[in-house]
Amino acid sequence: MTFLKKKITLIFALLLMIGTVLAGCGSNSANGGTSYPEKNIKLLVPWNAGGDTDVINRVAAKYLEKELGVKIIVQNIGGGSGSIGAKEAMGAAADGYTILAGHDSIGISKLMGQTDFDYSAFEPVALLTSAPQLIATHVDNPWNSMQDVVDQLKSEPESISFGASIGSTSHIVPLGIMDRAEVKFNIVGYDGTAKRTTALLGQHLDFGATTIPAAKEYMKANQLKILGIATEERTPALPDVPTLIEQGIDFTNATNRGYFAPEGTPEDVVKAFSDAVAKVAENPDFIKEMEDMGVEVRYMDYKEYSQYLKDDVEFLEGMLKRQGVIEE
Repeated sequence: MTFLKKKITLIFALLLMIGTVLAGCGSNSANGGTSYPEKNIKLLVPWNAGGDTDVINRVAAKYLEKELGVKIIVQNIGGGSGSIGAKEAMGAAADGYTILAGHDSIGISKLMGQTDFDYSAFEPVALLTSAPQLIATHVDNPWNSMQDVVDQLKSEPESISFGASIGSTSHIVPLGIMDRAEVKFNIVGYDGTAKRTTALLGQHLDFGATTIPAAKEYMKANQLKILGIATEERTPALPDVPTLIEQGIDFTNATNRGYFAPEGTPEDVVKAFSDAVAKVAENPDFIKEMEDMGVEVRYMDYKEYSQYLKDDVEFLEGMLKRQGVIEE
């Protein structure tokens, strides 16, 4: 009888142990195979506060907090056309608790010789938004169409200045127009959308690439005018602004913003964050906030985003070679 009691007790203990293990497995599976996140996450924005990258990511952070169940601490690290903040993220622990809010500049900066690293130094996590590039000038300037600009540059090359973060996404805009229209701007370095906008408002620059979130209030105040948008079709946010294509310049461009983790971050952690971004991208409140800012929600998971980045670099490399920015 004593032996039978011991045997029953042993069987019960084994069943209890198995149940505990299975419960733990089930909990992990529900969160993509990981208990991540278990603490607050630092989101590094590699641009100064007040720019469109900063504004968009602070809105997104509110929604990511709800999905991940932890606080997202946004930290701005400006300078170097985004490279200083990117380096900070690159050197962080590969545990998913430091995430870079990056965009196309990571690949562009290396192509242009501004940095010695590119996407391969990170684990792409997800693409979230896409903001079309606008061609902006001060409202008092004489140009009223891109044809006016092209005509002047044809007769007077480099007579019009165009501000850009050298080696970053905004640098691609004047280069792309030059490539398609066969003209030449005087490209002037201004690091970050906020600084370029200030220079445009003070008429220290003739033109600059900007986006709807960064330029919206200045358009309303009749301080900036937009001569073109680098999209396939006109955007509902600015229905009266013609595309570059409509004006004979076959060029499109947008700033595509997503998330990156340090190289070596476990795939289950990357997937967990990517899945949270997917839920944010489906949230109608987030979509509405982005639409109000003139930003498109364009989600890609970590696998799709990785391939997109490779294809984009290949395309840009060809254009930069044609413009003599990099050697053949």
